[in-house]
Amino acid sequence: MGPLVGALFFVLGIALAASLPLLTRWAEARQARSRWDRKRKGAPAPSGKTAAKAKAPDIFNLWEVEDVRDGLVRLTRNRWRMVLKLSPVNFSLLDEDGQLVVENALMSALMALDHPVEFVCTTEVVDTRRAVADLAAAKSRETDPVRARYASVLLSFLDELMTRRSALVKRSYCVLGYEAEDPAKARGVLEHRAALLSSALSRARVVATPLDTSELVDLLHHFMNRGRLPRPSDMAEAGALDLVISGRGVRVGGTPVEKEAGGAGAGARPAGARAAEA
Repeated sequence: MGPLVGALFFVLGIALAASLPLLTRWAEARQARSRWDRKRKGAPAPSGKTAAKAKAPDIFNLWEVEDVRDGLVRLTRNRWRMVLKLSPVNFSLLDEDGQLVVENALMSALMALDHPVEFVCTTEVVDTRRAVADLAAAKSRETDPVRARYASVLLSFLDELMTRRSALVKRSYCVLGYEAEDPAKARGVLEHRAALLSSALSRARVVATPLDTSELVDLLHHFMNRGRLPRPSDMAEAGALDLVISGRGVRVGGTPVEKEAGGAGAGARPAGARAAEA
């Protein structure tokens, strides 16, 4: 019985190896025929870029984000999120005693948590806009020509550093969540949790700062559009949302209007969520 089974598998292997060229030619002919049918019907074959763009998810389908308002992210099913930006101390520059203190403080802070917390790490392009603005203001008041020339060289370097996106920095964030139908209750609980966590992390020399609405939109835009500039906050400051309607009959700036415009209304997407997808 054993030799018979071995001979059977041997014959099947030879048959499969002999049929591989035929199967390959049949698959190529089928693919060519399908291309010809699409061309004859006038339907262009979707390219890789077009197909990827058609399948690209938006922020609602990916994370179920309904709105970003007043420093909170509202998700579907009455879920709310608050994001804290973490600024830790340079751990490698501490001595052994300092590192031990930081480690113990972090362990104590995490063990005291009684609610879910999510930590997110990402790399972002170095933002030199504030440094450029401060340096340009200082240069305008400078009277020494040598320092003024040095300021000009430094301004050019900082601008090129951000334009080329050659320098990246690692950012860490902490996401707090809560489920409630009442927005005021959700805000109160999240602010209380953020205060307790910030106090616990401060003992480990970690500064936790809640993100405001524009920073939240910029962060979502960063995840949806890696490395793209400008940010939604820059476009909003330039007046991109001056004519956007949010809600039913209320302008973004707070000025009421009599009729809905631009297709906005009860079913319109929030301005913050649309800006993050741009």
